[in-house]
Amino acid sequence: MRPGKKITAFGLACLMAVSIPFGAMAQERPESIDEETWERLKDNVLEYDEIGNLVEYYNPTYQQALQNIQINIQPYEDAAQQLRGAAKELIEDAKSEKEDDNIMMSMTYRGYAKAYQETAKTFEKVSKRIKSSTRSTLNSARKQLTSGVQQLILGYYQALASKELVDTAAELSQAAYDSTLTQRNLGMATDADVQSALKALQSAQAQQQSLTDTLTSLKRNLQFMTGWSYDADVEIGTPPAPDLARIDAMNPEQDLTAAIGNNYTLLGQRRVSAKSTADLDAKMRTLEESEAKIKTQLDTLYQEVLQNKAAYEASLLALESANLTMDGNEKKYSMGMLGKLEYLQLKLAYLQQKMSADAASLSLVQAIESYSWAVEGLADIS
Repeated sequence: MRPGKKITAFGLACLMAVSIPFGAMAQERPESIDEETWERLKDNVLEYDEIGNLVEYYNPTYQQALQNIQINIQPYEDAAQQLRGAAKELIEDAKSEKEDDNIMMSMTYRGYAKAYQETAKTFEKVSKRIKSSTRSTLNSARKQLTSGVQQLILGYYQALASKELVDTAAELSQAAYDSTLTQRNLGMATDADVQSALKALQSAQAQQQSLTDTLTSLKRNLQFMTGWSYDADVEIGTPPAPDLARIDAMNPEQDLTAAIGNNYTLLGQRRVSAKSTADLDAKMRTLEESEAKIKTQLDTLYQEVLQNKAAYEASLLALESANLTMDGNEKKYSMGMLGKLEYLQLKLAYLQQKMSADAASLSLVQAIESYSWAVEGLADIS
C-alpha cells in the first residue's frame, strides 16, 4: 500500500465520529461475574444482595450514563485502532521494500508508521483521560442508585408489613357491620348504628386499596430501577435481618478517614483550581468545613444505628410475649371460647405489635446501610 492510501486512512480515522452502540442492558455475562451469579440476575426474583449488580448492568439511568461516556470515547478508540492497523501494514510494506533494496521507500513507510503509532497513543491518552475524569461520577451514581433501590425495597417491605394488619382491620369492620345489621333486624341496633358501621367498613376498605396502590407503585419503581418492565412478573425478595456484626465493626473515629477520603462531594471540591492566594484560602476553608460536616454526619448516623438497635431488641422481646399470647388466643378461638369479633380484635392488637417489630427490623437495616454508604462516600455535605 502506498503513502497516499495510508494518508487517506489516517484522515478518515481522525475525522471518524461514529460510536458502537453500547446497548441499553447487558446481554452477555461480564468477565467479573461467575455463571451462577449471572443466571441469578436474569431470573425473575429481585434479591436484596443482587441490587448492586442489577443497578450496574440493568439500571436504565446508569446504562445511559455509560452510553454517553462511550459516545465520547468511541471515536478516539476507533481512530487509535485504525491507526495502529495502518501502521502495522506500513511496517510490513517497509519490510517488503527493504527486501527489494528500496531503502528510501522502506524508511518512508516506517516514518509514516511511527507517526500513526504516536497519533494512536495520543488518542488512547484522550480516551483514558475521559474515563479517568468520569470514573468518580460513575462510581457516585452507581452507589447512589444502589442505595436508592435498597431504600425502595425496605420501603416496600415497610408497607407490606402493614398489609395483614390492614386486611384484618377490614375483616373486623366487615364482621362488625354484619353483626350490626343482624342486631338491627332484631331491634337491638338503630339505622344510625348501621350507617356508622358502614362508614367504618368503607374507611377500612379505602385503606386496603390505598396500601395496594402504594405497593404496586413501589414494585413498579423497583422493577424499572433494576431493568425489568413495569408490568413484569417479578418477585421482590425479602431484605436481610439486621446484621449486628456490622454494628460491632463500626467505629466513627476510625471510619472517618475513609468517609473523608471517599466522599464524592469533597473529591470534587479538592479538584477545584485555585488561581490566587485568596482562592486557595477559600478552598481550604471549604474543605475544612466539609470534613467537619462529614464527621458530624457520621457521628449522627452512628447514634441512629444504636438507637434503632435498641428499639429493634426491645421489639423482639415484645413480639415474643405477643406470640405467646396470640398462640393462646388461637387455641381459644378454635375451641369456641372466643367469638369472631373478639378474636379479630385480639388479632388486630397482635398484628400491630408484629408490624412494629417488622418496622424496627427494617429501620435498623436502613440505619446500618446509611452509615455504611456514608463511609463509602455518600455522606451528604451539600
